[in-house]
Amino acid sequence: MTSLEEFKTKQLELLHELDRVCNLAGINYYLAYGTCLGAVRHHGYIPWDDDIDVFLPISEMCKLMQNRHLFSEQYFIQCRETDPQYQNMKYSLRDSSTAYFSDGKDCDDINHGMFIDLYVLYPYPDNFFHAHKLIIDSFILRFLYLKKAPVNHGALGRIGSKILLFFYKGEKAERKIRKIENDLKNNGGKKYYASFFGDDITPFSCFKFPIEYFAEPKRLQFEDYMAPCPSNPEAICELTYGRSYMEFPPEEKRVSRHHVLYMSCNTPYTEFEGKYYKKNKSYPQR
Repeated sequence: MTSLEEFKTKQLELLHELDRVCNLAGINYYLAYGTCLGAVRHHGYIPWDDDIDVFLPISEMCKLMQNRHLFSEQYFIQCRETDPQYQNMKYSLRDSSTAYFSDGKDCDDINHGMFIDLYVLYPYPDNFFHAHKLIIDSFILRFLYLKKAPVNHGALGRIGSKILLFFYKGEKAERKIRKIENDLKNNGGKKYYASFFGDDITPFSCFKFPIEYFAEPKRLQFEDYMAPCPSNPEAICELTYGRSYMEFPPEEKRVSRHHVLYMSCNTPYTEFEGKYYKKNKSYPQR
């Protein structure tokens, strides 16, 4: 199996490919979350971290989707539009010539290449009540995408999602999805961008950032190149991690949050059909 260091090298290749295409198409992207913190604090990966996260405002993500033909053949932007069985709210950039399986549940008929995560930043409504309605709607959207009760939102989340999925099925669910997606993109917010999807988002809060932090990117060292970060990366880190963001966490918390079942830099994920994905399931042919 591929080592963690080899995996990080492959992720950097993905980031460089994203950088190449964005430069060609005039698209702004920004290091996000722990990747931005890594650039600010470590000038590269946080030593115990093993992923790369990127922000793109929705207008920039739309441009990226329009220019995805610029990616080299092995690369694939994964979202619900391009990979119908994909159930996640975030986008990913995958390397189809590789394989990555995170755990025993990671068995859907989707692209399982190594990846970096692309988080879309949406306008955050200026109206307080509209903003909080949209936060709740973003959770409804997760459940409608997933089509089943989540495993990481507690008993209340499981019960609520089952009730929701009872009422929203088939075309009714698709209409609700389109309505929420349209509100995310076109709510008219002028002051903030918001990340409505991620492990730290709750039904009552999300990360919101002043729009002016996503003007001209500020370049910081990230491993082997000067990577684009938000215009005020230190302020972004403080909003995300608190004022003590430059301090290291206790040693017992310096661990990866991801659990890898199997990964390979040299073998495409399609070679593992029936072993690590599409196990005991019937899917329509793609």
